[in-house]
Amino acid sequence: MRFDVVLRTFSDFFEKEGIRFAVIGGLAIHAWGRSRSTQDVDFTIDAVNRSRVIAFAESVGYRTIFVSDGYSNHESPSPDWGRLDFMYVTGDTAERVFATASTKPLVGDIQAPVPRPELLAAMKATAMKNAPQRVLTDAGDVKFLLGLPGVDRDAIRAYFARQGLAELFDAIERHP
Repeated sequence: MRFDVVLRTFSDFFEKEGIRFAVIGGLAIHAWGRSRSTQDVDFTIDAVNRSRVIAFAESVGYRTIFVSDGYSNHESPSPDWGRLDFMYVTGDTAERVFATASTKPLVGDIQAPVPRPELLAAMKATAMKNAPQRVLTDAGDVKFLLGLPGVDRDAIRAYFARQGLAELFDAIERHP
């Protein structure tokens, strides 16, 4: 996948259209300093822009494979363009994500907003609750995020507890 081309194409679109966005998922974890492979680009977007974002993805050749209120997934027939996942946020969640995101280097000379580690961990908690098979991958990301300087461990634990995953959080925190 040509992460640089995909990131530049979508970042330019979001900026031109005034759409708030942040890079999440594996690229965001990488931006915070954990070297980890990923096969897609994940964005979080204001939910009000969902239809515009999907229309743009389709206009550049992506096929929409799933849409819900909170998520959409898109695949390109070209391996250079790969897969895109969007998470749509609203209200207080959107304000927290976008107001506290910081611009970080991602690929080459491309920079983009990336949410705070606590919010990335909250997204990981939701992902693990919705797809338990993700625990094997996402637990390592959460462990990494917990080790970043100044991270609010209590906030992350609270996010996990809200998902009914407090015991999982404790296990991740204890694991060497």
